[in-house]
Amino acid sequence: MPKMDLTAKYQAINQRGTELLLAGGDIDPWLSDRAADRRRGLSLIFTLPAHVSRNISFALGKLREVEPGQYYYPAQDMHVTVIDLIRATPDFALTPEEEAAYVSAVKLAVEGGHPFEVAFRGLVTSGSAVMAAGFYQPGLADLRQAVRHHLGVHKLQLKERYQQTTAHVTVARQQAPLIDPHQDLATLATLANLNFGTLVVDQVELVVHDWYNSRKRVLAKLSL
Repeated sequence: MPKMDLTAKYQAINQRGTELLLAGGDIDPWLSDRAADRRRGLSLIFTLPAHVSRNISFALGKLREVEPGQYYYPAQDMHVTVIDLIRATPDFALTPEEEAAYVSAVKLAVEGGHPFEVAFRGLVTSGSAVMAAGFYQPGLADLRQAVRHHLGVHKLQLKERYQQTTAHVTVARQQAPLIDPHQDLATLATLANLNFGTLVVDQVELVVHDWYNSRKRVLAKLSL
């Protein structure tokens, strides 16, 4: 997706999110009882290098000052979803044979790809979450299409939560009523154009993980 298209996409997300935050936001009900959250899914992701996650964490510190009661992602949990192969649900289950089949298909997709850059700049709100906006080269879109193609060839189910077109990192979620939505939005506005850094993605991970990537089992690490 061209850079200008992504800029417009993030602006639209932030506009809708701003309206939702002013109405009180959208609390994630699962965060109050993480132990009861059995949702798991199968995803292809890539993680962030230390210089990017450190810069994002610094920005989150500013948000934490005005909204300390919300959920902020630890640096080690921050990631970009290339594609959700099977969206997270409480009844998720794959046999070892099925897992191996997904690994084989995704490996073929990745082998045909090449490294690509992603630059992260600014925080936006969806109303229920805060995201670091990522701007990517065409290689990411190509990889997503390759995964869809090879899953189809291998007759493996693809159950995307939605079709990914961005490269955002979810970095915070609402788990309690907001103290001051206006102050929250004012703080976000000061962080809207911060450069968090650029990375070259040359490795991806096929994982079974929870909604927050805090419980993760890596099925394969694959090099582009």
